[in-house]
Amino acid sequence: MSVTDLAYLSIAEASARIEAGALTPTGLVEAIFARIAEVDGQVRAYVRLMHGSALAEAQAATRRAADGRRRGPLDGIPIAVKDIFDTAGVVTSGGTGAYRDRVPDEDATAVRLLREAGAVIIGKTNTHELALGGTTNNVHFGATHNPWRLSHVPGGSSGGSGAALAAGEALGALGSDTGGSVRIPASFCNVTGFKPTYGLVGRAGVMPLSHTLDHVGPMARTAEDCALMLNVLAGHDPRDHDSEARPPQDFTADLGDGVQGLRLAVMPSLVEGCDAETVAAFEHALATLAGMGAHITTCEPMAGAGDWRAIMDPIIVAEGATVSEAILRRRPETVGEPVRTRILTGLDASVHDYIRAVEWRKEVEARFERVLGEGGAVDAIVLPTAPRTAEPIGDDPWAEASPALKFRNTRVFDNTRQPSISVPCGFDADGLPIGLMISTARWHDALALRIAHAFQQATGFHAQRPPL
Repeated sequence: MSVTDLAYLSIAEASARIEAGALTPTGLVEAIFARIAEVDGQVRAYVRLMHGSALAEAQAATRRAADGRRRGPLDGIPIAVKDIFDTAGVVTSGGTGAYRDRVPDEDATAVRLLREAGAVIIGKTNTHELALGGTTNNVHFGATHNPWRLSHVPGGSSGGSGAALAAGEALGALGSDTGGSVRIPASFCNVTGFKPTYGLVGRAGVMPLSHTLDHVGPMARTAEDCALMLNVLAGHDPRDHDSEARPPQDFTADLGDGVQGLRLAVMPSLVEGCDAETVAAFEHALATLAGMGAHITTCEPMAGAGDWRAIMDPIIVAEGATVSEAILRRRPETVGEPVRTRILTGLDASVHDYIRAVEWRKEVEARFERVLGEGGAVDAIVLPTAPRTAEPIGDDPWAEASPALKFRNTRVFDNTRQPSISVPCGFDADGLPIGLMISTARWHDALALRIAHAFQQATGFHAQRPPL
């Protein structure tokens, strides 16, 4: 296989080849580094690579494979890590000048679990500064470019991870999602991004943005690959006080059960206002799911609640400002605009507005859970991931209502804390990807993955490569 073909293998495909002796982890990792050397000058997905340790990890995985001692499907698989996840002995900057030389002593829980499973950590990917934004236009490390159209953003804040996957520079990646930061880059870059149920994946060692909204999730080419990663990542994290102990679960077990008889609901209020091409791709996806036996219906969990999303706005602003307050008080010049301005605004947020927002968030969560939970009216809510495709890099990421519009659909499910996945479902006239978002009840992560997998088995959008 060529370097490019190796670089675009799914985790499942690469693992099967390693298991059969047709591919070595060393050869795979060397191919990924060759691909990075070829294209990352255009994409700029990485802020630092970990050549030495990655090759050592790959060689150890190669020996295990030769001896029949593979640790599982991730053993020897090259994984990229968003630069807010601590990596022992390697700079973790959070995309900000304030932490440019910050070297943690321990791996984040998610990184540690991947390494214990034999995954090869190949480098740190670019992020919107302090994970507070949706473009990955980073003033300290440069803008990351969308592999599908280099003049456009990859989304954010996990834009480096999304771009690396789309460009064939990793087989899997770690991202974080507070308002959509896994799913927006997945949508914009034509990859798959999964935000698990809040509390399912531990966050210790991950730079926080919003303690009550932050989620850690896998990004990969397919829902199957995300399930393989989630099998490793899920579990109680004693260093994360919001982590919940759950019985062990194989998230790949029911992937092949299809969507026959499932009730999938559209929220018309969150389709309204989407671009025409996005709506067209979404309606085609609905027709595909209906053709596979799903029942398509509608629901509005927040009917009669007015502008229910805006009420929750103070949460991320106030919590993000609190997390970064020390930087702003001591060294404001190390944080670029417009992130600095947004944080400063949060420092002045009303505590009364914040408390009201937190209480309202609980009401929103309860209403969505009544619709999706046990005995609820539907099994999943399906929506366009983002109302529009990726914007040009030069556009001001905080101009007017652009962030609110970009995250309008995704942030709902951070607030409800329910699992939510974005999968590719088409392209606009400019060749920019469009995403389909599937969300289910809390702890029904396997169902969201199953629906996404069924859709990908019936379509080929996720297998297409950008014209780099």
